[in-house]
Amino acid sequence: MRMGDFLLKGAVLLIFAFLYAPLAALVIGSFNAGRSMVEWKGFTLDWYVRAFSNERILSAVYNSFWIAGVVTGAAVLMALLAAVAVDKVSARIQSGVNNVLYLSIIVPEIAEALTLVLFFLWVNLPFGVGAVILGHLVWFPLVYVVLRARMAGLPKVYEDAARVLGASGLRTFLNVTLPLLMPGIITGGLLIFTWSWDSFIKTQFTRGPGFETLPVYIWNAVGGRGRGISPEVNAVATISLIISITLAILYTRFRSR
Repeated sequence: MRMGDFLLKGAVLLIFAFLYAPLAALVIGSFNAGRSMVEWKGFTLDWYVRAFSNERILSAVYNSFWIAGVVTGAAVLMALLAAVAVDKVSARIQSGVNNVLYLSIIVPEIAEALTLVLFFLWVNLPFGVGAVILGHLVWFPLVYVVLRARMAGLPKVYEDAARVLGASGLRTFLNVTLPLLMPGIITGGLLIFTWSWDSFIKTQFTRGPGFETLPVYIWNAVGGRGRGISPEVNAVATISLIISITLAILYTRFRSR
């Protein structure tokens, strides 16, 4: 093996170690009978039992799921309508609309969160569940991008054939276009669900008093100032990690269809 190849592979291994070693330590620590992250005291599932017996944790998990579910449904509907509408206009208008929608993906989340706070204060909208959902819906262009990419690869011959056979525009959309877009809809839905599930910054900025999602609970549990992480929080974070990885795997599989 040449020295250059050896150094390149070593650099890649170091990068992967840097990325995934903390995650591995988190997962291992959640099964450690001791409270210390540096001393192994034996295998245990007690921290998971305690986590699932904690009403605050269960409430945070529930909030994360239903917020992400509502955001996913609304974002998919908004993106689907936008993608179909944009497909019917000229290329120049399409380019302009795409640029506007892509902006929310490019803008840093902290800047978007601050902008949302200022906007909600301006329109006198109270912080809480509604504000969190509206904040997460700003990400609906993620689904739009996936759907537009899917539509770009679909031949128009199927829709044209349905119209020639006498199908109305609505029936063509429901029976032809929508089934062809379904892999893109599922892929985009999984993507926006994952982003909403993992969102901390927007949720922290727009949530009301006493409302916690799982990322917010984890932040509050460690104090936000590095006071340390309890094994119970390790267990909760591991569960969140497993859910995120599962969603990522499903996203990858549906994207390739």
